[in-house]
Amino acid sequence: MPRIARTIIPRIRKSLRERGLVASLCRGYLLPVHLLREYRAARSLRRGQKQSCFDQAHGVDTEGDIGGWTYLSDLEIASPNWIHGVNYTAIEPERFNQVLASIKTAFDGYTFVDFGSGKGRALLLASEFPFKRIIGVEFAQELHAIATENIRRYQSPTQKCSDIESVNIDFTNFELPAGPLVLFFYHPCRLPVFAKVVAHIGRSLAAHPRPMRVAYVAPPDEVEELFAQAGFLKQVVRDVAMGFVVYACVL
Repeated sequence: MPRIARTIIPRIRKSLRERGLVASLCRGYLLPVHLLREYRAARSLRRGQKQSCFDQAHGVDTEGDIGGWTYLSDLEIASPNWIHGVNYTAIEPERFNQVLASIKTAFDGYTFVDFGSGKGRALLLASEFPFKRIIGVEFAQELHAIATENIRRYQSPTQKCSDIESVNIDFTNFELPAGPLVLFFYHPCRLPVFAKVVAHIGRSLAAHPRPMRVAYVAPPDEVEELFAQAGFLKQVVRDVAMGFVVYACVL
């Protein structure tokens, strides 16, 4: 549940101290709307829901804290981009597996990157495929710490990739690795931030052409419009039932 004493008052004080009154008002006009939306959604939910079958089977903690969700306003996040972030919820294993199956590649030599990886469920699910490397990018230190512990504890006899890490960084500052990539998004942020990420992908691909797939789960209309306008993305999969799209990067 969004907590004013912990998250809002300290942010306001910090903004006033570092930016002054006028700049703080200009940057913070969306905050009341954002928090009211979170409060209304969270007030009917309960903390401590039943542990998921996935977490039980693998001895990890990847579920959201309240009704399957973890609210960003309950976390200490240094990046100002948190206001455009989407609250964390874990992807369903069946949905994730369908996304990767639709890409139709063996993944040998590919690096998997999850943008907004939260507690790391997608990273653990990806480790069941033969990726060369798996990276989660998460700006909330608390979620990153849980993901790191989940990676350490994860046990599966069918795991095919053990080179897994969570990186605690705002993904607008994350440099894409060299080599073939699968970039995964489970609607982690809103358009003001995501547009920067897409532009960065385009620059990286232009500088270092390589095989690349971009998978986006639960894309809003504005994200699909951005993909269509990017110029270096070609839609290769659209699964309406599972709610995801996959693009190939071409230059």
